[in-house]
Amino acid sequence: MKLIIIGAGRMGMRHAIGAARNNNITEILLLDINASALDNARIQLAQESLLHKFKLDLFDNLSALDFSADIAIIASPAKDRKEICRLLISKGAKDILVEKPLGQNLKEVEDLSSYIESTNVRAYVNLNMRLYPSFITLRDDLQNRPQLSGYKIFSINTGSIGIGANGIHYLDMLFFLFDADEAKIVAGEIEEDLLASGRGPDYGDFGGWCTIKFFANGDEVGRAHVSITAKSSVFGNWDIIAPFGHIIINEIEQERITTLRKEDSAMPIQRYGADYLPSLKSEFVSPFLGELTSVWIDSIANGESALPSISESLKVHKLMFDWLELSQHHTVFPIT
Repeated sequence: MKLIIIGAGRMGMRHAIGAARNNNITEILLLDINASALDNARIQLAQESLLHKFKLDLFDNLSALDFSADIAIIASPAKDRKEICRLLISKGAKDILVEKPLGQNLKEVEDLSSYIESTNVRAYVNLNMRLYPSFITLRDDLQNRPQLSGYKIFSINTGSIGIGANGIHYLDMLFFLFDADEAKIVAGEIEEDLLASGRGPDYGDFGGWCTIKFFANGDEVGRAHVSITAKSSVFGNWDIIAPFGHIIINEIEQERITTLRKEDSAMPIQRYGADYLPSLKSEFVSPFLGELTSVWIDSIANGESALPSISESLKVHKLMFDWLELSQHHTVFPIT
């Protein structure tokens, strides 16, 4: 398969290296608006002994280039996504992976989704925490272990990763772990401080906190308390309370601690702490992002994407913008 990647920055290079190492990919066209970014990419790809798979060029030259693609990845800022998709479709791309978030307001996201639905291409969002084996195992445990079955409460407490840049991953993962189809924010705030963005002065992000109720088929299945603060650089923790179990995830240490009551315990809810087994520690590993790009490419080669479609991600983007719009200080959200 031939691949076009838009964006040769940090995220684009992660995609590029992961894709180049995938045996399904025969040739990659890497594009950026800045020649300096392409120069840096050329050096990095040569150091990785991968340059032979690449053609590098300026994005403005895409229309004129004689290059036909099977798939494409958009790793540029959340701007003009619909026009970029149109160009990629004109180059033959049938499967397009788009970095999150899809836009800087909900209308942009809905417009992009409607446009994709009017074409014969398939487009997906890189909400790649769904591909982490540790999160897949966690979801399986939450759904199938009897001690963890029932109404659950999640708490996520972390530092300045940004609601748009990485916070949307957490929101999507909550939908995934709850197996929910609907969510509602019942309380929340957005911090006044704007988080700086590596994309440059035109972009920024936000911290804040919220409480969300999650629903599946109309039934409330749990709630989540999410806090992201611009006032801390720390990477945070997950805390999960289930009827007869407790899970703590430390993302820095990449460790999970699971505490469960004996499966055959006859103790009632009000006998808190009774019949609990010793806590078990296990790894909770975050894969390299390039490896996840390769996993997605394999899934496309096998006829089914491992990542959610743009239309499937609409509920997650709506939840994110519902949260951002609680801001008392900002009306524009230059997230990327």
